[in-house]
Amino acid sequence: MEEVFVIDIGGTKTNVSFVTSSKSEISVLSSDIFPTHSNPELQIQKIVSLYSEKLKKLSSVSLSLPGLWDKNGILIESSNLKTWVSYPFIKTLTTALNIKDYTWESDVICGALGEYHFQTKKSLLYINLGTGIGAGFIKDGKPFKSNLNSTIRMQKLLFPEQDELISAVDLISGASIIKGTPYNSVEKLFTDYKKGGIKAFEIISKAQLQLASWLINLFYLFAPDVIVLNGGLTYDWEVICEKAIDIANEELKDKVKVLPNKLKEMAPIYGAYLNYLNRNHFFNFRNCFFKH
Repeated sequence: MEEVFVIDIGGTKTNVSFVTSSKSEISVLSSDIFPTHSNPELQIQKIVSLYSEKLKKLSSVSLSLPGLWDKNGILIESSNLKTWVSYPFIKTLTTALNIKDYTWESDVICGALGEYHFQTKKSLLYINLGTGIGAGFIKDGKPFKSNLNSTIRMQKLLFPEQDELISAVDLISGASIIKGTPYNSVEKLFTDYKKGGIKAFEIISKAQLQLASWLINLFYLFAPDVIVLNGGLTYDWEVICEKAIDIANEELKDKVKVLPNKLKEMAPIYGAYLNYLNRNHFFNFRNCFFKH
């Protein structure tokens, strides 16, 4: 199988990998992670400067992208990459790389596809708690999506409080959990929580409750066999996730398994590669396995 250039753009980090497959094995040949630039033109310059020479031998690229993109590959809405909105990133990038064969999908659907094929192959609800928050649902190997939205847009979920509608997920993403607090990073918040800090305990307790409520709500909406949590806020599993699952199970009574991710930051890379193969009908997903 031909080698594919795979790019996962995140709110703070970009993962660039070269991926290939042989028979039923998918292999990442190399992978680099560097900061996502707030200026999309400078991001393209970075990618071109690092990889244009090697890409002379390749003809395909698959992208995993955050936020909401239109059918022409232009970012419509983003919580973190606001200066990217309306910029023709995909067209400009592929033109600069001289690649005509390209495809893209949302980062949460790519992550969900990666975990689905690597971990379970049962109906899977994937929730990513990273710089932003999003979710994807995979059943029979196919993502749940519509013509309007390619994913479950959790940052749009609301609940009523004092006669107003406010965000129902304002504490379970890296960009929001420290907003309006004495902490300037998630790492410091988590460290203080582990040390028994009262303010950190208050913040994390609310985040645990919010996550628990959406484990319950999304389970009853989609009835997945498995829920997988990924993203930077889940890597210290015991801080938010363990207690949130315990709270959720007071209602769910262990009706669904809630599992930590296995691929971590590589989930969208594998998923974007699978999305490319699926578009081109190159691969038997049922029997695939990852060299990880």
